[in-house]
Amino acid sequence: MGAFPGWLDELSRRPRHAALVPTAANPLPHAPWVPHIARQLRAYGISVDYLDLERATPTMVATVLVGADLVFVTGGYPMFLLEQAQRTGFLELVRQQVHQGQLAYAGMSAGAALAGPDLALYQSPDDPGNVRDSSGLALVPFCTLSHVNRGRRTHYAKIITAHPTQRFVVLTDEQAVVIAGDRWQVRESLLISDEDSPQRVM
Repeated sequence: MGAFPGWLDELSRRPRHAALVPTAANPLPHAPWVPHIARQLRAYGISVDYLDLERATPTMVATVLVGADLVFVTGGYPMFLLEQAQRTGFLELVRQQVHQGQLAYAGMSAGAALAGPDLALYQSPDDPGNVRDSSGLALVPFCTLSHVNRGRRTHYAKIITAHPTQRFVVLTDEQAVVIAGDRWQVRESLLISDEDSPQRVM
């Protein structure tokens, strides 16, 4: 979230209404990052509507997205998120609206994975998601490997070696990748506490 204000300032149209998608975290016992993100969005003057894809219908998804100019997808289980995104038509609607310039997309962890071309690499035995097609939003031409600083360097190195034709962006918890058109850049993303205002970054 530390890179978020700079990204907002660079957008041609500053978002005012966000659809916050917490679905990837639903199978987890606790997801403190979800309310944290909601608070940060509101601190930047962005209103927040929760859009839980697990409990949504395609009509509900379409209605919420019509009123949003930003969708923020949080972390958790990537394949579970993808299953619900497929079932509700979220994938098609978001892809279309982003390409048309009607919607800005931000994702964290599983939400970042969803923005890529394919999520097959994120499958794990503990992920309850079940899909036949692992295609993602394809908003970016690479797969994001998040949380490398959490002891995942060796695992990620094996993934990259096993897929020499796939493009990857590897990020620590203090980094973000910012995309504008065909250009992208990895930036440092300093952590922001709940007590910080938008102007104070720790």
